[in-house]
Amino acid sequence: MDIYLLPLGRQPGELYCEFDDRQPPAGTDDRPGWRRLVGRFQEGLAALEAERRTRLSKASAAESRTRWRRLRDRAMAWLSERVAEQRLLWVLRSEAAVTAYYPDDSTVGDAERSIRGDLRRDRRRHLVWMIVDALVYVASLPLTPIPGPNVLSLYFSFRAIGHLLSWRGARQGLTRVRWQFVASAPLTELRRLETLSGTDREALARDVAARLGLRHLDTFVERIALAGP
Repeated sequence: MDIYLLPLGRQPGELYCEFDDRQPPAGTDDRPGWRRLVGRFQEGLAALEAERRTRLSKASAAESRTRWRRLRDRAMAWLSERVAEQRLLWVLRSEAAVTAYYPDDSTVGDAERSIRGDLRRDRRRHLVWMIVDALVYVASLPLTPIPGPNVLSLYFSFRAIGHLLSWRGARQGLTRVRWQFVASAPLTELRRLETLSGTDREALARDVAARLGLRHLDTFVERIALAGP
């Protein structure tokens, strides 16, 4: 598995990885209960991906939507973004060795501190939210007998499992993964992005992406730039 430490924003670096979008959360746990949980989670991911593709295909259509439909679309879009953010940690759960590429104007020590700092923050954050979502899920169970799907229960169970997988991925990266660090000159050029705007920024991001063989790096960089400091 390859991870890239991108020198973007005020943080020491943004972690970035590319993999097949169809790849489900990997894992080696063979316990039947766990397999059922992850199986239901993967079904939810498939539904989210189908919803995301439907939204994209209708983005340019001038369809009239009810207020409920607009709220639902916004909620699904937000959840899709959270899935994209956590997928790196989900995949990291099953990795034993990772190569981390970092800007060649930094040191191995800087890169390792940055990555481990990110993973420690992710481990804490996802543990807290896993507990919160699990408690809300349990509290919503009495609503199950009401006719129709218990949307609240489904939503928070999905979130709790996602945070659990993310927590396990961060823990794996901190305690079990063997890290190899490789300096990269193209990544260093990304530091110039903050001085550029518009087409110049896009051109530089596309050039670096092509040199590194990354398909979606330019899109990721633009999303970070639009998010602001």
